[in-house]
Amino acid sequence: MDFFVIKIDIFYFNFFFIYLIGENMIIVGVLILIISGIYFSIKLKFKHLNMIKALKIISRKEDGISSFQSLCISLASRIGVGSLSGVILAIYIGGIGSIFWMWVITLICSSNTMIESMLSIKYRNKKNEGGPFYYIGIFSNKMAFCYALIFIVAYLGGFLTIQSNTIAKVLSINPIITGLVIVLFTSLVIFKGLKGIANTVSKIIPFVAIIYIIFCLLIIFKNINMIGNIIISIINNAFNIKSFIVGSTKAIFSTEAGIGTGAIASATSSNSNPNEQGLVQVFGIFFDTFVVSTLTAFVVILSPVIDLNIPNLNGIELTRYAFIYHLGGIGSLILILSIILFAYSTIISGYYYLEVALKYVTKKEKMFNLKLITIVLLFISTIISPSFMWNYIDIFVCILAIINTISLIMLRKKVFNDKI
Repeated sequence: MDFFVIKIDIFYFNFFFIYLIGENMIIVGVLILIISGIYFSIKLKFKHLNMIKALKIISRKEDGISSFQSLCISLASRIGVGSLSGVILAIYIGGIGSIFWMWVITLICSSNTMIESMLSIKYRNKKNEGGPFYYIGIFSNKMAFCYALIFIVAYLGGFLTIQSNTIAKVLSINPIITGLVIVLFTSLVIFKGLKGIANTVSKIIPFVAIIYIIFCLLIIFKNINMIGNIIISIINNAFNIKSFIVGSTKAIFSTEAGIGTGAIASATSSNSNPNEQGLVQVFGIFFDTFVVSTLTAFVVILSPVIDLNIPNLNGIELTRYAFIYHLGGIGSLILILSIILFAYSTIISGYYYLEVALKYVTKKEKMFNLKLITIVLLFISTIISPSFMWNYIDIFVCILAIINTISLIMLRKKVFNDKI
């Protein structure tokens, strides 16, 4: 019997495994990420935490798609609604202690990001296209093909559509008009290819991030005497299963650590050093969690917004209320500008991820049909219930994370024995 189990094709084993765990999928996925994160952190001797070196790499001038531009592509994907509304939804559902687990999971899973980025550089193609589809295929073509299909469904049906849904929520105007505008501006960029996407997000992300951080810090400094009590409250309320599950899931969605998407962005860089590209991506998830998501959480916690009862909640409604509470009309304008630019950047960078996945599946270069399907779904998503999409996203995040993390473990010798 043991021999028979070992001989089962890994593709079928993983999906039988996912089927069996059912409702416990999220817990199992998080535990796999934690175990692999601890293992890889020890094997890397915690060198992936050297953010000073990461900053030096990012600041270097490089030909082609630079390390900075590849970082912006991944940040554009990460700093979307996961950071500005998903984190608040986590607090609303799982309590203030969810923030603690977002910090912990990000720290632990950062090594997974390092490893997947290193593998992506090693196994990318000649066009600098890479990611989980390519390195998973090293040991199982079926598993890589299946990951790519799930990835396409997840991004088309959830990861990108929740961005346009959130833009519609924050604007509070006719969703049809919002959908048409999103479609127009998305089309203007994605038809230009990778260079157009890289150039766009490398301009948008630094600008909007600086503006957003400045206003968040302004609110926090005005209430600095309350921060100590908030941190104590976060820790005191962290140790329950609900906060753990919700905080962990939202950390994975927000940072995409362990899902493999950062590896796709890494592959675009002209920098061929796997260790350096790994550090760049780790910097990205730290910036997302410990700066953008944490500042957002503090701003909201400093307001009475958590006591509100809002039906069909997206999460961005709470963030908007908090900014208005602290800054009045200017706060609403700042948040609207931030969410539109962050979400729009996520859409166009996420589209590139989709294109790489579909090219891997079809072996074709022309992606006109994908562009058409993407913009249609972006339009439709402005009128769909956000609760449906959030549930959809959480499930697919866990499936992708489980497959990718198992693959990282299977390929560990390719990292440490080859010393790439």
